[in-house]
Amino acid sequence: MKTQGVIGCGKVRGLAMLAAAGILAFLAGCQSPAMQLRNQGLSLYHQGRYQAALNKFHAALQYNQSEPRGNYYAGAADFMLGRYEQAVYHYKLAWQVDPNYGNVKSAMAEALIKEGKSNEAMNFLEHDAALTGRVTGRLRVARFYARLGDLDDARVNYMKAAVMAQQNPAVLVQVGKFFDRLGQKPRAARYYEQAYRDDPSYPGLVPMMLHDGVTISDALLSPPLPAPAPVPGK
Repeated sequence: MKTQGVIGCGKVRGLAMLAAAGILAFLAGCQSPAMQLRNQGLSLYHQGRYQAALNKFHAALQYNQSEPRGNYYAGAADFMLGRYEQAVYHYKLAWQVDPNYGNVKSAMAEALIKEGKSNEAMNFLEHDAALTGRVTGRLRVARFYARLGDLDDARVNYMKAAVMAQQNPAVLVQVGKFFDRLGQKPRAARYYEQAYRDDPSYPGLVPMMLHDGVTISDALLSPPLPAPAPVPGK
């Protein structure tokens, strides 16, 4: 009887494996040829085989030349191959079809900078930030200026981001960190304090405040006093 039980279990396992294989085959069959090619390309990309991956992405794009995902992947492979002009071409196609796809804006700016077109990269990011009016775009501009060593423009854009998101601790902490990197602890502390009023438990915030000489107390949770009114004649 025990033997029959073991055989029965084996049959059940075998049926389960066949069923699983059938499901996988069914799912694979549901994939479009373009999707299959993109997935093959991604596998090659993650193996570091960028030219082989690019060939797959190009083949996938034969089904739809403007498909944003395929262009984004092709741009990434071109970038890794040092083909920055081609990377920009594919990133731009992806961005034109879907401006919010993945990290396409940052990726295109990176490729332009590698191509020696830093001004074009920053003009693109500035235009996008002004057009969308989003704090994420303004922070992106600030980060790229900082990376390029233009700290004045980085400072201006970080401060603009802080004004746009006065009750967003994540943004305020980023701004504070920027001023910390500049060695401007009092200014960094002000942004940390502003973030603390909105979320005292924000991860890592208290240690940064203590590092910059801020005394943690309940008083920090109170809104700042308004600036005194100007005296006439002065």
